[in-house]
Amino acid sequence: MRNLGQIRLDLKAADPLPREVRTVRLPTPLLPGSALPGATAELFGLRFSTGSAESIVAAVAARRDDGLRMIVTANVDHIVQLSADAAFRGAYDRAAARTLDGMPLVWLARAACRRPVHRVTGHDLLACVLADPPPFAQRIFLVSARQDAADALTARLRAEGLPEGAVTSAVPPYGFEADRDYSRDLATRIRAHGTTLLVMGVGAPKSEIWIDRHRSELGDPVVFCVGDALNVAAGYLTRAPSLMQHLGLEWVFRFLQAPRRLFRRYFIKSWRFIGIVARDRLADRGG
Repeated sequence: MRNLGQIRLDLKAADPLPREVRTVRLPTPLLPGSALPGATAELFGLRFSTGSAESIVAAVAARRDDGLRMIVTANVDHIVQLSADAAFRGAYDRAAARTLDGMPLVWLARAACRRPVHRVTGHDLLACVLADPPPFAQRIFLVSARQDAADALTARLRAEGLPEGAVTSAVPPYGFEADRDYSRDLATRIRAHGTTLLVMGVGAPKSEIWIDRHRSELGDPVVFCVGDALNVAAGYLTRAPSLMQHLGLEWVFRFLQAPRRLFRRYFIKSWRFIGIVARDRLADRGG
């Protein structure tokens, strides 16, 4: 009989690389030195926090680590990329907290551990600081894909009471992550600003990898990697209706907003994730 506390997932099954089977254990207690206290789920060799966005953000902000504390939000596309991109995997390994963003991951965790598992997205992380910026978010730096969105979000934060100069932004050029000079200058700007909350809105995996590569140069901010959630918070993109979110159909809404950019992600790459799960179930039934 299948053990609901263990699910074997083959991360490499769709890759030309050697087959690697990882074990998923749910639930599992945190080991000494692990990222956060509280309920967790171990998937794909990584431990995910399953509590609310508020509890996760508060716990990360309360840590007194010597360095930055990055929160990443995992979806199906991230899992596919993690199986092939060592730099992305390393960034995930060293994140202060990892949340379950994609609904397929949330469903997998709920089925395995049979207890409440919160979906925590980039939108949820931003919501924790936008309405009433907490003490750790008094010096905010936005790295945005578009200047108008950065300006709008800056104005919104100023309206919440942050003083002039407390929020600043940068809009990096395409390919900035491979530009050593620009990356060094950007890291210097972030540190010189005294940034306590760094919001990365330039997409995955570049946001996570860039942060991980430059972590020693950035000071000790909390870091949110939120992608398009920054543009949504600024009012330049619309999020899917709540019903679509709960049904796991938010990806359809996003695709219709940017079909050229997202076609490959949703209709080509995502099949690799489905294949990983399907092959695991067949292997389990056969064994």
